[in-house]
Amino acid sequence: MMDAMNKPGFPSNEVEALTMLYLEELTLSGLAPEEIYDKYVDAYKRIAKQKELSQSEQAEAF
Repeated sequence: MMDAMNKPGFPSNEVEALTMLYLEELTLSGLAPEEIYDKYVDAYKRIAKQKELSQSEQAEAF
């Protein structure tokens, strides 16, 4: 039996999961697929950058 984490299409890491959660809260109706893609890429990059900053701040704290 497959658990949720191994289902095809399920986010493979926390950045992807947070990106999808963010997009779920946006109103995407009326947007072209290209616009949705652009929103996904923008959100993914912003979340990944924040994760990287957070990790380096935590490393500097120790």
